[in-house]
Amino acid sequence: MRAAAGGGTVLSPVAAQRLLGAAGDRRRVRERLSRLSERETEVLAGLGAGDSNLRIARRLRLSEATVKGYVSRLLVKLDCDNRTQAGLLAQQGGLGPESVSGSGGDQR
Repeated sequence: MRAAAGGGTVLSPVAAQRLLGAAGDRRRVRERLSRLSERETEVLAGLGAGDSNLRIARRLRLSEATVKGYVSRLLVKLDCDNRTQAGLLAQQGGLGPESVSGSGGDQR
């Protein structure tokens, strides 16, 4: 109470542990993503945005088959079971709709 009365911030031990755990999780996600090439990161950002392989291919000017290959390698490299897990990992790492640029209209 004295800390709060003195203008300090008080966190319960449980809340403090959650905050520290979340920060550690974000750090681990960023470490995993840092091993990716620039192109792999671009493809992963598309997954994080919920884009189809075709839309990612058009945005990056690649064939859809090439994007499928990237997605398959990303799943192995990131130890994800499916593209949804990879997309969620992308979002946790700060990749997603806001990091995808160059949309030239609706390409779905």
